[in-house]
Amino acid sequence: MSEQDRLRRNQRYRVRIQFDTTCRIQKLVPHIREARPGEVHERQGGSWKLIGYIQPENKDSGFITPVQP
Repeated sequence: MSEQDRLRRNQRYRVRIQFDTTCRIQKLVPHIREARPGEVHERQGGSWKLIGYIQPENKDSGFITPVQP
């Protein structure tokens, strides 16, 4: 997801799915107003794979901490 998408304070939906030119599909589950990390998933091989977390202290900036493979 673009940095601009992650930085928006007033997102309309709690789950966001975005398509890009390489046909990668990602979704953001921000867990708004909760102390747990937000989650970034990518569609791979017919299922969702967790690719990163947005730690509670980084929710305002949208900084994603990648999940180690």
